[in-house]
Amino acid sequence: MIAKIFLLSAVVAATYAQYAAPYPQQYAPVKSEEIKYPPQPYQFGYDSNDEYGTTAFRKESGDGSGRVQGSYGYKDAQGIERVVEYVADENGYRAQVKTNEPGTESKSPADIELYANPIHVNYVPPQKYQSVDAAYKPQY
Repeated sequence: MIAKIFLLSAVVAATYAQYAAPYPQQYAPVKSEEIKYPPQPYQFGYDSNDEYGTTAFRKESGDGSGRVQGSYGYKDAQGIERVVEYVADENGYRAQVKTNEPGTESKSPADIELYANPIHVNYVPPQKYQSVDAAYKPQY
């Protein structure tokens, strides 16, 4: 019995060794070393307009040393706009939000400066439709 277990163990070990053996050199995984590039200054930006009259933008620049500044925002067809100007550097992230969105007020929550100048918007909500059950009243 011990001989059978030993023989079975030897067969399993030989089979495992066949699959666990290192790859042949031509199939060996390539060991890549991390390539470190020096910091590079950059800048980018975009402007977009959609079919509903909304304009969106973003501009950002970095000096290559971890300091970044930029802005992003939008303006819709009703004249509502929001602009966020930000700086991220060794002193952390700081932002100023300028908006005329209805219902906003100038506050500075979470170290963000918010400058609100709300405007009145003539917004008419879409007509509400009755459900099928409410509209259908059977006649007896």
